Amino acid sequence: MKIQNEVKDVRGNMVFYVQNNRRVSIIEIKKGFSRGGHYHPIEQDHIIISGKVEYREEDIETKKEEIKIIEKATVLNVPPKKAHIFIALEDTIFIESFLGEYQATEYPKYRKDVEDRIKNNSK
Repeated sequence: MKIQNEVKDVRGNMVFYVQNNRRVSIIEIKKGFSRGGHYHPIEQDHIIISGKVEYREEDIETKKEEIKIIEKATVLNVPPKKAHIFIALEDTIFIESFLGEYQATEYPKYRKDVEDRIKNNSK
């Protein structure tokens, strides 16, 4: 597996790995920030390694929303076309894994939360 990219911002670090058609990312979210705010055309798995998040998932067609508190050692499967957001209740690290190329479509309801938290916590 080789490093494809690394990104650092006020929310924490992200390291993206690739091997053949498998993509694996290690993602950090500092307490008070959020990540996501989008949906994908493919299935993804997320494994919470440490910390605690509020996880929101909304079906983009039916608008049915689920909200859960997720702690370390939890595996989440995110089906295609399910908008999702992770809001860090504690400093959190998770792994994201999927097959194929990364594609995401912003989901305004959730993306606004991500952007507002960056703006409000970066002052």
